[in-house]
Amino acid sequence: MPTIEENKSVWNGTYDWSKAGEEWSKGWGTSYMQWYGTILPRIRAFLPVQTILEITPGFGRWTQFLKDFCGNLILVDLSEKCIKACQERFAGSSHITYFVNDGKSLDMISDNTIDFVFSFDSLIQTH
Repeated sequence: MPTIEENKSVWNGTYDWSKAGEEWSKGWGTSYMQWYGTILPRIRAFLPVQTILEITPGFGRWTQFLKDFCGNLILVDLSEKCIKACQERFAGSSHITYFVNDGKSLDMISDNTIDFVFSFDSLIQTH
């Protein structure tokens, strides 16, 4: 299992983000097909909600869908590069807040404020 520093090195530096994470949805065709064909049917009964916490959004592959199911969306990622990419991509969505975090705690989030937690493809290794 990679260390926090090894993960930071990969996701902030050596990983090729040119496809914005879409390469991981290739088996479904596109992230759109994966979301509507596989993910949403499994979580639809729990949505919409007031506040969603998305852990490890990457470049926002699932954020693009989750943002429409809540009043507040909180994104937390180990990678500053990923958070910056999401801030740029979703600049028009004022209900999203962003945090760079090492994953050891979520102290920046108040207790009893999250209605739904989402994390998908967050335990992958690139080597």
